[in-house]
Amino acid sequence: MSDDAEDHAELEDDGPVSEDLTDEELEALAEEDPAAAFEQTGDVPGTHLRAAEFWDDILADMEATAGEYESDGWDTLQLHPGDVTALVPDEDDERFGIDVLVPDDEFGELETLLEDEVTFDAYEVFQATGDGLVLFVVAMEDSDAETAVLYPAYYDAQNAQGMLAAARTAGEMRTYVRTLTNEQIEFTHDEPGNFGPPTGEGDDAVEQ
Repeated sequence: MSDDAEDHAELEDDGPVSEDLTDEELEALAEEDPAAAFEQTGDVPGTHLRAAEFWDDILADMEATAGEYESDGWDTLQLHPGDVTALVPDEDDERFGIDVLVPDDEFGELETLLEDEVTFDAYEVFQATGDGLVLFVVAMEDSDAETAVLYPAYYDAQNAQGMLAAARTAGEMRTYVRTLTNEQIEFTHDEPGNFGPPTGEGDDAVEQ
């Protein structure tokens, strides 16, 4: 199990896109342009737009990390979310953690891995910060099968305090990987502090 969240990427800006889409159009956009899909949904105004500014760099970081696993002989699956939401528990929904919306084909590949008895016994978190956001790539690892599943995610450091508090209480962070039809696979992560904001970092800093 990873003991540390590591700084792993320098993030840059990309231009925004703005347009309302149906669920079907959002899923198509998520497959073609995850950064643009970010701007179509979200509970906190402006959060997805802010994440989109860094999204191409986060994806590049995920690809580079996958390449490192592959160079060591591992198989990898990269997930490309069209939406990421930090779940804060409330009276209507006690779930907490990161909700990750992925394309159907990638979800199907993940299901196939699990059906083939891949079991994730460790994980790594590669983390950076920018514009008040905590952005990271998670690598779920099965060391026996030498298989890793990687996905990018983020949360707003100020608005996710309830999520982080719930994770500390439970002793684990959770990720819900799902489709638009709400098929869902849940990952649990020991040592939830690995997902917390870096200490001593300014909200607008980007650390490498």
